[in-house]
Amino acid sequence: MVIFVTPNLVELARLTGSAPASDEKGAWRQADELSRTVGAAVLVKGGHAQGSRCIDVLLQPNLPSVRFDAPRWPRGMRGTGCMLSSAVASSLAHGASLEASVSRARQYVFDALARSKDIEPKS
Repeated sequence: MVIFVTPNLVELARLTGSAPASDEKGAWRQADELSRTVGAAVLVKGGHAQGSRCIDVLLQPNLPSVRFDAPRWPRGMRGTGCMLSSAVASSLAHGASLEASVSRARQYVFDALARSKDIEPKS
């Protein structure tokens, strides 16, 4: 069994006792530290980052990191991280790998947001 955590940038900083990462490379370093320290798979969610793209990075012990990229939705949305982690858990329960589960979950959340009439992704 692998421990799996899904911190955003602020949560990742708290878990590592660091300041929030200012870029993807800094977030990757913090996630790698957390992964090595507790032996966990870490999905760093880029929802609190800047830019027109939302980059998430999955680090798993003894495996190469995987970068996920999608258009960024407007700020002020709540609950997307909870929806994402629940969708990952559901996919894992159906026997998918962690990487496939994260990919499917991200698409699920993106599609759910796309169906909303109140938001449009940033271009």
